Amino acid sequence: MLALSRSDRPLLLGFALGLAFGIVDVLFTWIDPLSDDSIPALLRFYGPMFFMWAFASFRAARRSGRLAAGITTGCLVAFGTFSVFCALNLLRVNLFVAELTARADWQNMMQRFRASEFDSLRSFVNSEYLKGAPFKIGMASVIGAAMGLVGGAFGRLGARSLAGAAHGYVSR
Repeated sequence: MLALSRSDRPLLLGFALGLAFGIVDVLFTWIDPLSDDSIPALLRFYGPMFFMWAFASFRAARRSGRLAAGITTGCLVAFGTFSVFCALNLLRVNLFVAELTARADWQNMMQRFRASEFDSLRSFVNSEYLKGAPFKIGMASVIGAAMGLVGGAFGRLGARSLAGAAHGYVSR
């Protein structure tokens, strides 16, 4: 049987979040493949993801009383999330490549394809997405660490309040 240490759980949470957000992304594309990635749409999609990273960090810092635990948790959850999310995003692009070429935000990709030496649009898009994946995962991990700092700071405040209450101190 697989025994997981406490440090493995943020990564597993990230994998689960990546799976959930990746499936939602595929479903949204299936329902409306031509919808653009406007700022409000991106905030509605990524806002809950970032909140989950901060919330996991809040819990880790509250449990341990250490800000570093929150930052580490945020980074690990984000890394796991985007590792799976990027894989599912690649699946989404391959499933809907014909429909996506008509999107306004794909016109730059289409121009780069025409200027490339690729014969296949699918091969070009896969190459571009795979080349961009490490940067996206890295940036998500940095954002996760920032969310970990925010969530961890609030969690640490809560841990202090709980520790003080346990010792008979009352904050006013």
